[in-house]
Amino acid sequence: MINIDMWYGDDHKQADKIDITFYSNEGKYRGNIYIDGKIVGDYVCNDSVELEKTFPQLVFNWD
Repeated sequence: MINIDMWYGDDHKQADKIDITFYSNEGKYRGNIYIDGKIVGDYVCNDSVELEKTFPQLVFNWD
């Protein structure tokens, strides 16, 4: 499950960057969504695979 909040009505598929923080005490990933260097939304997600499916335009390096 992913919950996306786009603050200005943008489409998350236009995102060119997200930041990712894993909160082990919650078992959730949280972060901001960026378009052209500006934070335009945020997300909460339970699964890293769901992040990759939701943002296919981005490259993820989990190392």
